[in-house]
Amino acid sequence: MRVAFYADEAGNHSRTHQSSGRHRGALQVNQTPLGDAAGREYPVPAPLPPFVRFLIAAFWTAIVFWGSGFVYLLFPGRNLLPGVLFRVVGCVLTAGGFVFFLRVLDGNFAPPSIALGLPLDRTAGRQWLVGCALGGLFIGADVLCIAIWGSLRLYVHLNVPMLLRSGLVAVLLLSGALMEELSFRGYPFQKLTETFGAFGAVLVLSALFGAVHLNNPEAQGWLSWSFFNTLGVGVVFALARIRSGSLWFPFGLHFGWNLFQGAVFGLPVSGLTDFHSIITASVRGPVALTGGGYGPEASAICSMILVVAVPLVWIFTSTSKIQHRPASHLPASSI
Repeated sequence: MRVAFYADEAGNHSRTHQSSGRHRGALQVNQTPLGDAAGREYPVPAPLPPFVRFLIAAFWTAIVFWGSGFVYLLFPGRNLLPGVLFRVVGCVLTAGGFVFFLRVLDGNFAPPSIALGLPLDRTAGRQWLVGCALGGLFIGADVLCIAIWGSLRLYVHLNVPMLLRSGLVAVLLLSGALMEELSFRGYPFQKLTETFGAFGAVLVLSALFGAVHLNNPEAQGWLSWSFFNTLGVGVVFALARIRSGSLWFPFGLHFGWNLFQGAVFGLPVSGLTDFHSIITASVRGPVALTGGGYGPEASAICSMILVVAVPLVWIFTSTSKIQHRPASHLPASSI
């Protein structure tokens, strides 16, 4: 099994390989000696180990998450505005910090969008749209099971305030999905892959993805459907990241998953109920079916859907029209 991340198409590649149980990380950095006015040359400092760069990125992510919370102090009370600002500010700071690390720690001077794993091309649009559709399909299947074996009622609130709220909800979910993908499947994921290989990086960051949601309302602890299913969602998103070669596919998958769960069907998203707008829902049935107050992600049905999601993501990322691959002479590798 081999895994590769490609930073750009101009020769500045950050690559990791895993083969026959052995792991090797390689980073191409400009090794031209530095000089001064007197003509004396100094060697370029060796890059920090990938794991150290991962720890720096993880620390920055935690600082951004904590620091961006100041917006809730500026806008007290329960409304969407602080949630939107928190995610937008956090997304900008996370991306900006990672671009800085790529420049300073990795010597990667590719355009920011490419360096971050978000190249702006036609393939990106296809990845994002297919990801959105799959995310909606997975949640739609879960809701269909609730309707068949339990009770589901949808209430429509079509008025101007709710239409305006829908726009805010869309921005909130969009920026939130991008922020989490940058944090858990972006630069830190690359550095951890260079350290432990793809399998280790997926396990560690998916477990962290599940752990950070334990503070959400209605979370049921470590030994619960909510934790393991959220971890499983992280695994599916990570698989989408590796197989597609960029962040666009998991970004679309993440956004579609949350959009259909919270805004389209009006259900809690990881215990949060701030995303309903035009449609709200009332469900009845055992917690194993509905997920209770945490939402579908805490149900046994969600576990079964995630098992099916793995081969579906694999299949949909098998076509070359969905994969981002380098235009250079380097061979494309996949997990």
